[in-house]
Amino acid sequence: MSRWIRVQTAIFEHELFQAEPLTEREAWLWLIAHAAWKDTKHRVGMDMHDVQTGCLFVTLRQLQNAWRWKSDYRVRSFLKVLEKHEMIIAKANAGKTHVTICNYSHYQEVERTEHAEKTQAQRTKDTNTPINTSSLRSEVKARAPEKASAQSELMKVLDQDHAKAVIDHRKALKKPLSVRAAQLLAGQFSKCPDPNAAADAMIAHGWQGFDPQWLQNRQQTQQRASPASRKLTHTDIWADALREEGIFPNEPDSHSTDILDAGYGNRHQESNVHPLRIANARSY
Repeated sequence: MSRWIRVQTAIFEHELFQAEPLTEREAWLWLIAHAAWKDTKHRVGMDMHDVQTGCLFVTLRQLQNAWRWKSDYRVRSFLKVLEKHEMIIAKANAGKTHVTICNYSHYQEVERTEHAEKTQAQRTKDTNTPINTSSLRSEVKARAPEKASAQSELMKVLDQDHAKAVIDHRKALKKPLSVRAAQLLAGQFSKCPDPNAAADAMIAHGWQGFDPQWLQNRQQTQQRASPASRKLTHTDIWADALREEGIFPNEPDSHSTDILDAGYGNRHQESNVHPLRIANARSY
């Protein structure tokens, strides 16, 4: 027997749950809760567009912020999964995505909501008509859900090309990804601002797995290894001036400060020769 419950759409803005990212189930319910419950209009730019019952206009960034997900790639991938299972129809329209919830009217029509108890009682009595217990799922084509794969798990945070590249990389290492390993790897990628860039780094460094800390450690090591910049002395400034006058050749060896240094044993002190004086003397 199919049961119905009433839930306020404001639950998604409740302060008690603000800090928690939404699960995919909750994200699906968010779409249903924010779909138009009657025909209306929505402004996109300077144009007004008709919004039929069960539809909504939204941007990927709005969904990412509302669902508190770290990557818009995950949002895009989730919408593709919903489309694949014929739960929604998504079309780009003037910079926004027009989402249609399949079978919205069948489950969410106003009369059914206002008379939920009467409707449920009627369904219980009607034993001759089979009851669809799939609830909010699309009924366009009845088919079993596909099994999760390593690529589908990676595509929750990566685009299709990067997901395939990671799988091929693991195969080249003779360490093919299992579904569970892909789930864990996707979780690590999602901790980075750009999961696709994190996947590129994993492949470029030949890593079997990935941890954001590895990238930070490598960057810190490179910073320590890079030579510290030396503060320019008066001699450096004079040498540059002399090279501009054509007195010193513009070659790597001419950049040495020893050319203008006066030697005193193993010690050097900067010469007091002014470059302009040398330039003026050269003209006589």
